[in-house]
Amino acid sequence: MKAGVVTILIALCLPVTVAATTLRLSSDIVLLVLDGKKVSSSLLRGAESIELENGPHQLVLRVEKTVRLAGNEERFYISPPLVVSFDTRRTTKVNFQLPRLETEREASHFDAAPRLALLDGDAMPIPVKLDILAITSAAKAIDYENETERYNKAAKRASLSQFATTMADDSALLSGISELNAIPPQSQTLTEQRLKYWFQQADPQTRNHFLRWAQKQPPS
Repeated sequence: MKAGVVTILIALCLPVTVAATTLRLSSDIVLLVLDGKKVSSSLLRGAESIELENGPHQLVLRVEKTVRLAGNEERFYISPPLVVSFDTRRTTKVNFQLPRLETEREASHFDAAPRLALLDGDAMPIPVKLDILAITSAAKAIDYENETERYNKAAKRASLSQFATTMADDSALLSGISELNAIPPQSQTLTEQRLKYWFQQADPQTRNHFLRWAQKQPPS
């Protein structure tokens, strides 16, 4: 592997036989949320690309770069958070293409009407849905994962319903009303009950991935 070239595989229960798509990162783009989950900046540090499973994906991102002001002065521009939804079933490479953002005027136009393109490996456009993520929280530290969940539940322009529900941890599960409140039969362990519960909560695509992964596991 060449120095400085880092590839990150982000998938849940993804079999090695499933085809992947390479998303090329841009130095002007800060990735905040991927498929409903917060992206750690430390995870992406030094990465030039991310390997995604073929299928529908959703990004929440910001554009950050230095722009020129009048009198040759400069300022650091940060765009509003943007929601980008697209499908990678028919492509193995995805590249960002931003409009020209060099001046204060161009940055203002981008704030008013954001636009970007996604291109495949042949520089052909990939269909994309783009929207601004309106932040509802007044907190200083924004929880982009929760804001994205709220956005998806509202069925907005770039919403994807499969990313509308955040996985709860077991403490939340046990404190609420669920099938875990019932006394399980002696033949059914708590672990088995948890597996069944989360399997029922998953969307069909995630269920299929899990089943293919489970079939590859050696018997105990």
